[in-house]
Amino acid sequence: MAGYYKNSRMKDVDYRKYRAPAVFNVVKPKESREIKIPGATWKYLFLILAILGLLYFLFYSSYFKINDVMVEGNLLVPTAEIEQSVTKGENIFRFNSKSTQAAILQSHPEIADVEVLRGLPNAIKIVVLERDRKMVWQSGGVNYLVSSEGIATKKIDNDTDGKDLPQVVDKQNLPVEQGTTLVSPAFVEFINEINTSFFSTVNIHPTHFEVTETTFMVDLYTDAGFYVKLDTLRSPEKQLSDLKAILVAHRADIHEYVDLRVNGWGYYK
Repeated sequence: MAGYYKNSRMKDVDYRKYRAPAVFNVVKPKESREIKIPGATWKYLFLILAILGLLYFLFYSSYFKINDVMVEGNLLVPTAEIEQSVTKGENIFRFNSKSTQAAILQSHPEIADVEVLRGLPNAIKIVVLERDRKMVWQSGGVNYLVSSEGIATKKIDNDTDGKDLPQVVDKQNLPVEQGTTLVSPAFVEFINEINTSFFSTVNIHPTHFEVTETTFMVDLYTDAGFYVKLDTLRSPEKQLSDLKAILVAHRADIHEYVDLRVNGWGYYK
């Protein structure tokens, strides 16, 4: 019969009553666990998100992108050339003012100092201090502006620029590199003092200076048809005083030059 088992030892047994109870086949439902985040943790998360949002706004948003560059104090250097040192569209906080300042000074010998300022939210202001213009140095037919420090700052047009400044011609035509010291500050000062006081002292207009061998000696040419040999290491006032005395006594005899390079003596030809 179905459902029964026979063996030699046991009588007919209904094995169904020994089957595992149905309760053991039931899968127990898993207990649900609720994750609780402390209130302090929420505060920290909010603070971190706020900081990240602020950093993004400051360093990556379009609000702080540079779109305006202002330049002040420049006369020798065109504004457009200085503006090129700043990349428009760059974030104003990531903008490196120190490297920009160094680049401007290196590219433009005419500038003695520069200050780069940030103007929030999107403007840069560049204030430059240009070197002064004290004389014009000519070498090889090319004219250069020279500052009071003796620095060759800028190549200029031969016909228009620097006409109000004393002109010094290098007869050796030595090469000139812009931004380098060409002559000593004392030489520049001497040339300017002679050029300024010459007419008021002797009533003769100076035209230009010439350097033949060394800047210790210089020849000053005049509109009177003669030139004056000067010692740039001696007092300009004393040499002009000596020249005035010679012209008063011997003007008619002077046809080529007056030599004032020896202290206490004056020679003329």
